[in-house]
Amino acid sequence: MQKNFKSLLNKILRKEKTQAFIAYLAYLYIQFVYKTCSWRFKNNGIIDSYISKNKPLIIAFWHGHLLMMTCAWQRPTPFNMLISNHRDGKFISKISKIFGISVINGSTERQGYAAARQIIAKLKQGQVIGITPDGPRGPREQISDGVLQLARLTNADIIPVAYSCTNMRILGTWDHFRLALPFGKGIFVMGKPITPVQDLEQLRITLQKAMETVVIEADQSFNK
Repeated sequence: MQKNFKSLLNKILRKEKTQAFIAYLAYLYIQFVYKTCSWRFKNNGIIDSYISKNKPLIIAFWHGHLLMMTCAWQRPTPFNMLISNHRDGKFISKISKIFGISVINGSTERQGYAAARQIIAKLKQGQVIGITPDGPRGPREQISDGVLQLARLTNADIIPVAYSCTNMRILGTWDHFRLALPFGKGIFVMGKPITPVQDLEQLRITLQKAMETVVIEADQSFNK
């Protein structure tokens, strides 16, 4: 009986209308958290300077920080998220689209060529790209080759971003997903831009350190 129930549940969850409904509920929850918390944006001017100069830009944040990043972009400049065609990725795509965020399907690993072509075109149009360097399946908080090669190919700088809240739970998922809760204080921290270099390993080390730094800075913001 339990097996039949799980089979029925999976069948229901695979339905497009069901997924759309759950995505809308997730959208409402994110909006509720954002509006009931007090948020700060640290070093936001870094991004503004790139946009004003029409310089190609990639925003990078860990997969575990996805939830509230949908609210971090407060600009008219179009923002595009690179999201995999994995089942979880399709669900994230639905939520992102409700927020008005464009989605580029694929990843820096699979279907990379097609995704790279779209990214190059968007950057040439003055739009901004968002990537989770450890997505879609990890390893957690480790930089993949894809984002490094993409930055070199497009000559786009990478700005690491992280968020933290006073009222938050770290889930036991592979990515240590950050579940922000309402009625707290939150912060988005933008790190120093990373300019791509030809040495892939050196670029990886530099970006890895920068990503770790913004997470620590965000988490320690409420200890001061």
